[in-house]
Amino acid sequence: MENRSKTKLTDHIGFHMLLAATGGFMDAYSYVDRGNVFATGQTGNFVLAAIRFLSKDFRGMGQAFVPIAAFFAGVFLARHFYYEIYKGEHTNWISGILFLEIVILFLVGFIPHTVPHLFANTAVSFTAAVQFCTFRNFGGNFAYAPVFCTGNMRSCAEMYYEGFVRKNEVCRKRAYHYTGILTAFFSGALIGGGLSVWIGEKAIWMVCVLLLVSWKTVDMEKKGQKTLLMPS
Repeated sequence: MENRSKTKLTDHIGFHMLLAATGGFMDAYSYVDRGNVFATGQTGNFVLAAIRFLSKDFRGMGQAFVPIAAFFAGVFLARHFYYEIYKGEHTNWISGILFLEIVILFLVGFIPHTVPHLFANTAVSFTAAVQFCTFRNFGGNFAYAPVFCTGNMRSCAEMYYEGFVRKNEVCRKRAYHYTGILTAFFSGALIGGGLSVWIGEKAIWMVCVLLLVSWKTVDMEKKGQKTLLMPS
């Protein structure tokens, strides 16, 4: 059991901080370079659709619903892949999802500004959805969101209270981990915004690099698991 735990690289906080950094990067990219929208979070798009409906801007309302639909489809397909393609095998599933994200975002980098931003933002929304659906916890059972902040902030504040006011050592450690997740998201947004200003639409390729590191981490874990299953 001890050797097996050492192979669970995807349970390490550093792996999930890397994913959180990509979430922040994608949001900054879509805002700075793709029309001042937040493609990973859909709350704003629901509000925007309602406001445009009241303004009788039905075309604009439809445009707001496109990334919402892409996000919905991303979650739906991620679950379909899990059950129908990867047959519930978690490690192969997350490896496939990471590869899918890399391919989609690499193609987004080729979409020029002459094309309506809706296309790039829809692809980013889809990518954020499959990542959100696939990666839900770190350290085995600590829930978090790799592309949003609100829920992570709530959990972080709760863990600080439990850890420092109620003197719970386990919660104190969790508080530090959530702080790492939030810091990584902010750092990703900071780098994403800067690179988007500097190199434009191709800045998204940096997310591909980060996801490639994540994919390689999963691959190392898969090889470790196969080694443990080999007869001695």
